[in-house]
Amino acid sequence: MTALLNWFCGRRLAANLMSLCLVILGILALYRLPLAEKPRIDLGKVTVTTQYPGASAEDVEANVTGKLEKELLSVAGTRKFTSRSASGSSNIYIELEPSVKDVASVYQDIRDAVNRVTNLPAGVTDAPLVRVAKSSNLDFMVVGISADKPYDELREQARLLELKLRRVQGISEVHLIDLRDREFWIELEPEQLKRHQLTLIDVADAIAKRNVLITGGAVQTAQGELELITSAQMLQPDELADLQLKSVPQVTLKDVSGGISQGFERRSSIATINGQVAIGFDLRATEEADVLTTSDAVRAVLASEGQRIGEEYQLSVGFDIAEEIRARFDIVKWNGLSGLALVVVVLSLCLNRSVAPWVAFSIPFCLLGTMTVLLLSGQILDSYTMAALILIIGIIVDDAVVVSERISARREAGEGVAEAISKGVQEVYPAIVVSILTTVLAFLPMLFLPGQMGKMLYVLPLTITVALAFSFIDALIVIPAHMRTVLAKPQPSPRPVGQSFTPIIAWALNHSRALLATVVLGSLAAAWGLQKQLPMLFFPTDGAYLVEISAQMSGNQTLEQSWSNAQAIDRMLAATEEVVSWYGEIGESEASWTVSLTPAGHRKVTAGEVVRGWQTLTQALPGILEVEYDVDSGGPPGARPVDLQIAGGSDEARQAQAEAIVQWLEQQPGVIAPHLSMADEVAQMKADPVYPWLSRYGVDTQSLGRTIRLAIEGERVTRVFKEDEEIFYRVVLEPDDREISEMNHLYLRGDSGELVPLDRLVRWHSASRDEVINHYNGERAIRVSASLDPNITDPIATEDALMAAFAGRGEPSVSIYSAGQARETRESMTGLAVAMALALLAIAMLMALLFDRLGEALVGLAVVPAAVAASLLVLWSHGKPLSFFAAVGIIGMTGVVVNNALVLLYHYHGMVFSADPRERRKQLLEGAASRIRPMMVTTLTTVAGLLPLAYGFGGYDNLMSPISLVIGWGVLLSAPLVLLLVPAGYNALLIRRN
Repeated sequence: MTALLNWFCGRRLAANLMSLCLVILGILALYRLPLAEKPRIDLGKVTVTTQYPGASAEDVEANVTGKLEKELLSVAGTRKFTSRSASGSSNIYIELEPSVKDVASVYQDIRDAVNRVTNLPAGVTDAPLVRVAKSSNLDFMVVGISADKPYDELREQARLLELKLRRVQGISEVHLIDLRDREFWIELEPEQLKRHQLTLIDVADAIAKRNVLITGGAVQTAQGELELITSAQMLQPDELADLQLKSVPQVTLKDVSGGISQGFERRSSIATINGQVAIGFDLRATEEADVLTTSDAVRAVLASEGQRIGEEYQLSVGFDIAEEIRARFDIVKWNGLSGLALVVVVLSLCLNRSVAPWVAFSIPFCLLGTMTVLLLSGQILDSYTMAALILIIGIIVDDAVVVSERISARREAGEGVAEAISKGVQEVYPAIVVSILTTVLAFLPMLFLPGQMGKMLYVLPLTITVALAFSFIDALIVIPAHMRTVLAKPQPSPRPVGQSFTPIIAWALNHSRALLATVVLGSLAAAWGLQKQLPMLFFPTDGAYLVEISAQMSGNQTLEQSWSNAQAIDRMLAATEEVVSWYGEIGESEASWTVSLTPAGHRKVTAGEVVRGWQTLTQALPGILEVEYDVDSGGPPGARPVDLQIAGGSDEARQAQAEAIVQWLEQQPGVIAPHLSMADEVAQMKADPVYPWLSRYGVDTQSLGRTIRLAIEGERVTRVFKEDEEIFYRVVLEPDDREISEMNHLYLRGDSGELVPLDRLVRWHSASRDEVINHYNGERAIRVSASLDPNITDPIATEDALMAAFAGRGEPSVSIYSAGQARETRESMTGLAVAMALALLAIAMLMALLFDRLGEALVGLAVVPAAVAASLLVLWSHGKPLSFFAAVGIIGMTGVVVNNALVLLYHYHGMVFSADPRERRKQLLEGAASRIRPMMVTTLTTVAGLLPLAYGFGGYDNLMSPISLVIGWGVLLSAPLVLLLVPAGYNALLIRRN
């Protein structure tokens, strides 16, 4: 190893060429790395969506959701699933167990379970859609087209825009919002059906059988192969009108229909972009796409189309995650440049002017080298990766500082240039190897953290490990090669650094054991007390920019009435200064909006304060039962601070328990806007079959239900393709005949062919139903949720108190399940505690191997309690909660802090100490004094690199700023303790040995 190091140290040209190549490759990688908001991960979430137009929530629950859930319960590897049965649709949300290794197999099992359900109602014309959620295929942009024009004209322009959007490179999916299918509406007259002895089912089946396009194969002829096709498609309304329903007497479709018109399917929701009714396009990117480039391409298409179609049409952007990515990358960029500048200033002040530039060159060398590796390994440049690069700006120069300082010290002691370089590198390289490994080991356990955030954090240890590998190469190859030239010239005397600290170290050596016991025990007690004082808010919202709004509409409203009432929220958003853009979707029973705020650094109020203002404005809106707000804090999607599922038992017992919980929450300090996710009841008219008459005439209940559905909702009976577009045929009664009194005149055909009036087979009575039915793991459930004031309470404290208060209350069949941030926080806390323990154990084992003594390893770890207590003190003094990322920063800080102790311990390990206590203390003092300069430089560079991100000099990032704050201050406050505890601890070891 010595020969290899000496060979590299003498190859300055080789070092220059390697540096130049790495810089060029890094710059190319910087331009070629795809940009995205979050790392590419599998979220372990699946959505099963089934459309059942016109069906009630009760019908959807019984005939769609229930059947699918029954099969899904048998799928192993699922953690939980919730469902929502509403008018016309079923949505099942499945979450996999975090411990599942083969997620692809579980996904396939879910698809197989869904495919096994073959007895869905006839009204479900399309198979259930199974979608797997990945961080790379979530919505990245929502755009829309609007105009004060008839729908068919707007739709035609929207279809042209859709085709151009689908051709944009980087877009994988385009989900349409309110782009309705074309339909032939065949409106039948009950009196004419009765007159010609026909039923609705007769007409529907006749149209379906008449519309045929079948390829019969090919035959060989003298002229060659000839394809045979049976074509009986009806492409025009007049063809439909002449369709023969009966031959004796002859009856055609026009004899029983009031009209055949070409229109569109019924509107089920209204899309809005920035308050304007629009046809929307929800865009999703490919896994390899650069989101910023794709967004620019989409905006170019919008600009081009806007010029083509003119000012009568408005092309708007309701959501663009590229804007958030740009804002976050600007934060990272400016904070990174600020940190880089501060590090260079520190180096120039503390190191020799000739050495400082080469040490500073370590930063671009390592960063660009890391980007090259990321590109070659198929990674992307996301906000987490960029933040990781900032975290190590001050850390990656540590090794260069240690090497350059050791070489300079030997040169100052009179050794020759070659000898100083060779011996200086050999003296510190084992400690550098171990210090790099300790930092890596501190971050490595993050690979095993549970939950989605644990999955996303894999880029931290990956990026930091690669960067530290380049730091090792720079310290042992590049720096020594350049030091040969630097040291050949006369060097100015080094600036005195830290001389005033030596009396304190001497005092520590005289009180070794007392100091160790006091600091370690006091730090543990302080850490415990501070941890109790800090609120456990793992995902703070202080830097959030995205708000989700959901509104539950009053029952028995038409879509137009719901839209009229929902406009109050659009007006509120338009009047809010902090809102950049938004898009919404309004249905009869509910509405939702996704709102983008200006970046946190560009507004005076937080997202939480904006939401609290909105809550006051939306307390009592006509036609809206409740409005709920979710601030995207970077935590699990959809998880609220308080989020409970009250499942099982009877409807009455479940309702009573949920209402009692809400009343309890309303009395708790710090709990904001607790409420139930209960929809309004909807009035309905029930048709109860008269079974004796059904049996007598041979009419089955399927035909009965289908007749009623055909009469009111209608039914798509067949379809054709015309001009590259799919057009459906819908059979339904005329608008004036869609009444109970008219339906009684409808007929059904019995087994014998006899026609039976509908009013003989059913009895009508008034009833009501739930507008939405929710399930949790297959049981009916009510969701109870609330927001919290982080300055007063936290999710775990609130939920623990609630569970204790309701233990044994209510019916035993009713269960309370935690589904919010408290659950995620508990899992994350457990994972972080395990990660911390693993990191410390691995670091201790590594140091024990280096020193071959357990005592020296324990001395190195003695600084960890003080560093942890210092970090918690920093959070408390800054008014910050103990967040997920702050806890991650504490784990990573342990590796950095131990590095300082490690180099000093390694220096002591190579010394021969006197048996005389006084002489031994003098040697320990001299050894610590020799480490003051490099330790101060490495500490200050670490802090300088992290300070801008910690305080948001270039913009505040609510995810990564807590990590920087904890590591920066933790390292700074613990550095003096290293100079006290390590000499004191080593002195205690030497006393014991003697």
